[in-house]
Amino acid sequence: MTPPVKARSGHILLDPKRSYKDLVRVYPEIHRRVAEMNRPFVKETDPLLPDVLLDENLRDLKGDRKPAGYNRQDAFGLRLIFPLADEKRAEFYFTKPARCQEVVQITEQVSVLLRRRGIKHSVEYDRLPLGPARGPPGLPPIGAATMFGSS
Repeated sequence: MTPPVKARSGHILLDPKRSYKDLVRVYPEIHRRVAEMNRPFVKETDPLLPDVLLDENLRDLKGDRKPAGYNRQDAFGLRLIFPLADEKRAEFYFTKPARCQEVVQITEQVSVLLRRRGIKHSVEYDRLPLGPARGPPGLPPIGAATMFGSS
């Protein structure tokens, strides 16, 4: 399958026989790439934050637990999320607020890295459930009954 040009989220689902512990050797490289892509958004007051997050995440991975990832509240930053969705299958994904090439690029780079290390996985794009469409502030949600149009 050829990847899309742009995506809002890029998901990597490990083979069901794999666990978080299998990511210990490759996670520092994944984390470094995410931190590099977020460098323009890092606040000067948090220069050690990526290193602290790396240590915490590696500790969780070594204990075969779901790590925190890299989920900073930067408006345009790249996020690395380890969702709670499926307890039977280790998964993580990259996301940005808008569809962009960076999400596809890092997802494909990490997929190659995992393949080189012999970690079986699959890649999917834009699997995030998005909420209902919203209209401009102050107006009712799209499709909602109003006193003007529906009876």
